[in-house]
Amino acid sequence: MPTAPFPASDRRSRLLEAASCLFARWGFDKTSVEEIAAEAGISKGAVYLEFQDKDALLKAVVHREFARFLANWIQRLEQEKGEWSFARVFHHSLAVMEASPLVKALVTRDQRVYGDYLRRNRELLDLGLGMRAGLFARLQKAGAVRNDIPAATLAYLLSVMTYGLIVSAEVFPEATKAPFAESLQALGLLLDRALAPARPPAPNAVRALVLPLIGEMQAALCAVDTARPRG
Repeated sequence: MPTAPFPASDRRSRLLEAASCLFARWGFDKTSVEEIAAEAGISKGAVYLEFQDKDALLKAVVHREFARFLANWIQRLEQEKGEWSFARVFHHSLAVMEASPLVKALVTRDQRVYGDYLRRNRELLDLGLGMRAGLFARLQKAGAVRNDIPAATLAYLLSVMTYGLIVSAEVFPEATKAPFAESLQALGLLLDRALAPARPPAPNAVRALVLPLIGEMQAALCAVDTARPRG
């Protein structure tokens, strides 16, 4: 594929799109910088004008995928009708995750996709956990979530449950599985009871709190990329 000069912002966007596609298809270890450059339609040397190495490129890809995940989550939540609940918030987060191969692979620590990167560097794993902990902390401060359990512990437990729900399809025999939608609804109902504070918030208080907080997290992830120097 012939190379062509692109503006730095466009070049970076093309690289991120190409890397995202190839990492999800072939995995991080089996994808070379040369292949990413060819997919993006630029020279290999131009890759290093944007990213120090392939690790830095992967990190930028995941930050962008998380930002997209949050944007899609917000969109689904905004379209939700009726009173909100943590069950519905959780339901929409998993539905969006199913449509984001790299985020899903990160949650399940899929070595086919991430190779040995997650063993060498915990930053990406900590990203999702940190975002959830921050969300719980803010909700606790606002009185929308019980505050007798540390926010980091709640984030960890929810991550464990998410992992289990996603990978259970590969573990349990078909005859013993509950339908995914039914399992998701049941787990959401349990969360509603488990997370409720002694004095439940007013109807739709969760909506007023959650949407701005998710929007802030999305903006922070976008700012990480736009603040980086271009080549």
